[in-house]
Amino acid sequence: MKKQYRLATFALSACLLMACGARETNAPENNEAEKQTENISNIDTKIDETETSGALTESESRETPIAPKEIAIDFTGVSEFHPEGTAAQPYSLEILSETYNNITFADEWYNASEDISLPMIGENWDCFYDENYTYQWDYTYQWEDGKLSIFDGENCLYVLEYPTDKWYVNGNNACLENGIFYGASVMNGYAQPDSCFMFAYDLENEKLLWRSADQTYNSMNFLVKGDVIFCGYGFTAEDDYLYQLDKNTGEVIDRLPLKKMPDLMAEKDDRLYVHTYSYDYVIEIGNHTEINQIYLNAVEELENTGYLPNGDYCYVDNGTGFEKQKELAYPNEFVIYDINDDGIDELLIGVEGTCNSDSAQYIYRFSEKKEEFELLFDYYYGCRFYENGLIYAPASHSGYTYNDDFWPYEVYRYNEMENMYECIASVEELDLNACPEYKDNFPFKDDKDGDKKIYFVRFYEDSLRLDEGEYNDWKEKLFESDLFELNWHTLS
Repeated sequence: MKKQYRLATFALSACLLMACGARETNAPENNEAEKQTENISNIDTKIDETETSGALTESESRETPIAPKEIAIDFTGVSEFHPEGTAAQPYSLEILSETYNNITFADEWYNASEDISLPMIGENWDCFYDENYTYQWDYTYQWEDGKLSIFDGENCLYVLEYPTDKWYVNGNNACLENGIFYGASVMNGYAQPDSCFMFAYDLENEKLLWRSADQTYNSMNFLVKGDVIFCGYGFTAEDDYLYQLDKNTGEVIDRLPLKKMPDLMAEKDDRLYVHTYSYDYVIEIGNHTEINQIYLNAVEELENTGYLPNGDYCYVDNGTGFEKQKELAYPNEFVIYDINDDGIDELLIGVEGTCNSDSAQYIYRFSEKKEEFELLFDYYYGCRFYENGLIYAPASHSGYTYNDDFWPYEVYRYNEMENMYECIASVEELDLNACPEYKDNFPFKDDKDGDKKIYFVRFYEDSLRLDEGEYNDWKEKLFESDLFELNWHTLS
């Protein structure tokens, strides 16, 4: 294990000798830690000696510490909730490398890496630090609440007790900033209600500020960068994601799909190094402020000239009479969001225009490598975007008359290899009750329920004829996901 001894004299003394958070039953580990402390001068710490200048002296360590504030955080009956506020912008993420690791444990990956380090003390992964505080876990039984002691360099300030699994008290999984504590409550195993979430707690006022959704955290650690928390979740037969949470509200603002669950991560030089069960990732962290400004500049150009980010004109008159066209048109709208889960924010633009020919929705992405906009999707206005990556795209015209609320549509999914959305399905309904003139061509043998209604479905390479029940089953399985709640902005 890489040994990091910033604040080592104090931290080890505090963690092992002071009453707050001490592990009294683990004498062998304490002896080993004492040996490490005695031999600290012989160890390459990778930390400047000046960083340990604030450590306690021997005489100071004998002083009676200030009694810590003990807080028990109870989540009974508390479900996901988020305060209102201005949403933080996620960072753009780009996977630079994905390497099969022959199934290694996180500590093996960490030990072998020369590029990264985490601020931990000792070899047990239960004592770590940041710029202001040192954290020490104390845990006895697997299914009991863990106790976390927080030191400020001289005193044990807090002892926090809250439910989390024994296997998740290691790593850098706690953070205190400006009186707000960020932590996680995890239950090992398959997905279940009221488990695997992060939270923020006001220690001064003893108030829970937010609680993230279930199944957003079971990684060994999380990282705080600006107003964003990077964390991971995944399990056998479940989706595996690297999440970005809004630090101020706990809401998921972005997620990057990975092949396996992110279990340990570290940051260096605007890159995330992420270990999973069988793959190691290097992920570049983009500057969301810069990319957002590029998108906002493109939006301003559209508003002032009518030209879209790729140079196409948004109205049917091909550039003539722009001011008149803009006056007659509905207001345009936009939103910046990673709509296809590729780790990079896209610019979505909606143009209702003055007529059907103007009406369209676009998805653009700015390629930092090419330094140009790429058009990923272009369709008629009125699309619906699903969290599973599908786009429901209603057709501009219908082929038949309908007695119900059906309207023909296509379904699109992002093709990463082609770097564009491709149509994977199209659906049309023929209702003989509304269109009796098609009686001679109606496929009665496929109308199993006898309601004189059939759905023509093209799904990838298959052409299907489905009755009402079959169609509803097919549609439910395809769209088994919630709609994105996109905060569209009107251009002004």
